[in-house]
Amino acid sequence: MNTVPIQFRSFRRFDSLVGKVTCLCLFLMVFLLSCESPVVTGEKDVEVISHMTFAITSRSYTSEKLTIIGTVKNEGSQIAYPIWYVEGDFYADDTYQFKFGGDNCKMNYQLAPGETTSWKLEFSSDMYIESDYPNFAVKNLRAFYYEDDD
Repeated sequence: MNTVPIQFRSFRRFDSLVGKVTCLCLFLMVFLLSCESPVVTGEKDVEVISHMTFAITSRSYTSEKLTIIGTVKNEGSQIAYPIWYVEGDFYADDTYQFKFGGDNCKMNYQLAPGETTSWKLEFSSDMYIESDYPNFAVKNLRAFYYEDDD
């Protein structure tokens, strides 16, 4: 007795559809995860925290990023309450003619008058080989609150 294999065409279509949807989902996940939100610096709609003194304690670079580490001291009479930010702009050198971009770091703790804390800013871009700029510079350091943060 000969048996004839039964073909389930509807299941094949279902498998094909599941495969296509799975592929599409994976593509979208990779695309969305690879797109980071760009850091925005120099916004005007922020509340700058006055009486903050900045010091740069370390500068370093690799072929992929520029890094600056420093301290900020609250020289004022008011507490800087969370959430506040430190930001700065990265330049090719200390002539400040060519700006790469900027970075900010989020501070999720308060800083009382007279207290000092550390911060770290980094710049990285596919457009540059960062190690080509060993004399990079940073300026426009400031501490601020976003106006819509409460």
